[in-house]
Amino acid sequence: MRTGMPRNLLLSLVFWLVEVIFVAALVSDDWLKTVQRTEDRMIAEYLGARKDAEIRETSTDWFDRLFVRTGARENVYRYFIPSEPERQRSVGFQDVGRDDLFPFIAARLQVLWDSVYQTMRRFFLLLSWWPFLLAAVVPFAVDGLAQRKIKQSNFDYSSPLAHRYSLFAILGTLYVLLLGLTFPFPVPPQALPMACVAIAAALNVYLAHTQKRI
Repeated sequence: MRTGMPRNLLLSLVFWLVEVIFVAALVSDDWLKTVQRTEDRMIAEYLGARKDAEIRETSTDWFDRLFVRTGARENVYRYFIPSEPERQRSVGFQDVGRDDLFPFIAARLQVLWDSVYQTMRRFFLLLSWWPFLLAAVVPFAVDGLAQRKIKQSNFDYSSPLAHRYSLFAILGTLYVLLLGLTFPFPVPPQALPMACVAIAAALNVYLAHTQKRI
């Protein structure tokens, strides 16, 4: 298990990177805007218009801080797309890719930046659920520790299988949440409290079946 964990982690990260590349390469900007509008509507209906506006404002502010004001977004465009003065200095190649290649690259970069912004919005939506996660985890964790103490006192059986697969369930849920940040389709906000409950329940089983010896 110890030797397989780093490999599984690497494969998971590679799969996530492939998803990001897939979105940037194949998904249209119009589709991303449709996804964003759909999620906005679902968030407003589920959490209220004020919460939706708060998440949108926070995401926009952090996106501007990290990528716009620092010049990162503009520099990426400059790196891949030549400016007009650069074209004029390239004698004989001024119009190469002007009407086909570079507009395509610009569209893909726009999708990439829109995906980054959407990821940030989903991340801040995820953060907004941390009080619920805490409220769910604490009683489940206390109950799991209590079950473990009972097993210590009466020498009840602690299942290594349940212990292992509950850990897999926690890591799997966290990984799906990571993937969900870049899904190219609407993610309903109801999925987040369900994920919190799943993590809390799996943690309960994990603690309850931890070996009696520390």
